[in-house]
Amino acid sequence: MKPFIKYPIVSALVALLVLANINLARAQEMLGLTMGSYAGSLSALSNPGNINQSKIFFDINLASGALFARNNFAYIPKKDATLYDLFFKSTDQLPVYGKDSNNFTYYENLDLKFAQVSVRVQGPSAMYYTGRHGFGISTAARFFTSAHRIPWEIPVVSYEGMDYVPLQNIRFNDFNFDLGSSAWFELGLTYAYDIIKYNRTQLTAGITVKPLYGVGGMNGTIRNGDYIILDDSTVNFLNVDADLGYSLPIDYDNNTLGVSPTVKGSGLGVDIGVVYSKKRNDIIKHYHVRPCEKPYDAYYYRIGFSLLDIGRVNYKYNAQLHGFENVAAYWPSIDTVGFQSLNSFMGNLSGVFYGTGDGSYRGGSFKVGLPTAASFQGDFYLFKNVFLNAFWIHPIQLYQYTLRRNAVVAISPRFETKWFEVSVPVSLYNYKYPRVGLAIRFLYFTVGTERLGTYLGMADLNGMDIYGSIKINFTKGGCKFKGPNKCLNYEYGISEDDHKLYRKRNR
Repeated sequence: MKPFIKYPIVSALVALLVLANINLARAQEMLGLTMGSYAGSLSALSNPGNINQSKIFFDINLASGALFARNNFAYIPKKDATLYDLFFKSTDQLPVYGKDSNNFTYYENLDLKFAQVSVRVQGPSAMYYTGRHGFGISTAARFFTSAHRIPWEIPVVSYEGMDYVPLQNIRFNDFNFDLGSSAWFELGLTYAYDIIKYNRTQLTAGITVKPLYGVGGMNGTIRNGDYIILDDSTVNFLNVDADLGYSLPIDYDNNTLGVSPTVKGSGLGVDIGVVYSKKRNDIIKHYHVRPCEKPYDAYYYRIGFSLLDIGRVNYKYNAQLHGFENVAAYWPSIDTVGFQSLNSFMGNLSGVFYGTGDGSYRGGSFKVGLPTAASFQGDFYLFKNVFLNAFWIHPIQLYQYTLRRNAVVAISPRFETKWFEVSVPVSLYNYKYPRVGLAIRFLYFTVGTERLGTYLGMADLNGMDIYGSIKINFTKGGCKFKGPNKCLNYEYGISEDDHKLYRKRNR
């Protein structure tokens, strides 16, 4: 691919689209990890209240990971290559397209473009439930990149070049598109409380508070880009109204890595949620000595609502914010602009639009919002060991500069036991793109994807989705009751064996 940095109005946008194409293709909501009755601490990722309504009273997540990428511009046709080819063949063995022999082609349509790359590494985490209280602690490293409402012609210019005649001498007047990228560590502290736990009703509210430690980020918001590509070396910018902020681990004078401090920003994130369940039997008060004695109260259905990733990171070390407020410029010989360093590039941009090298500088800090979203979860008991899960998540913009999660609607039939679980998520990504996935758990090990067709060679290679986990958990009712009187069990004085028989007959 030719250097996209030659085109200053589009350079950062195209960079993120390229990051999300199949050359970097690496799950987003991890439905097979977070929705089941044995999800334990990972269930808090979709709703903090879930940890109280799990079959688990104590859970230790050793390690979990999820990698997701998707865009609607760049792809390799399914007939030309598979994921096996991408991972195990050299670049010169891959198919090539276009005059510049790129290893991917693009969809030729006028749709607004999006791109998203999400990587989550969930470190040591745990949850514990006793009485009406649930407690959790988690660690995670996250990387998230999003490009939102990108005008169709911008990535085409990057792919084809300014000498692409069909895009010359056309006035493009684009509005309200943005991009963002951030890498951060987070520590999560979760608390959930059963507000109601009576008869066959359980209502739980939960919250996760997450201190955030940003190691690098950038964000650009383009309110207006009005321009004409006159020929292969000249662009007439009629109006540019945009902001660009970045805080990166490089020296902006020479682009070398390793700038201190490692943590370049901090912030606070919050997840909140409520969960309501209708039980299959009356919730009986349990007189237990140890948490493992308390049996699990099975449900007919469980529904929840949550707000996720509320908050943002304030980058203030090695940070710059630049603004171009309704400026115009006629830029000949734009194709000769080089990229020796980020400072020299921004100096050139500022010089063209403002006449001085620092005219665009607006300050040494900026804030990037987390990928905030509203989510609904529903889990319905069908018959023995078989459930149907419904899931919906929709992005919410709380801040001017923010990462953007894409929408997902999914239905997942699930068969689960303590030792084995399999689910088949059928989802609609961004309300437009259908996907079928598969997740399998063998006791403490889970692996899954929400886009199985990519691995079977049934879909174009325009992204990837995979997740997995290794953890240890302890189920409710996993040990025998040891009360002060062998016959005194629960509030009615029935024996342990009688109660188990009653529950078995009424399931």
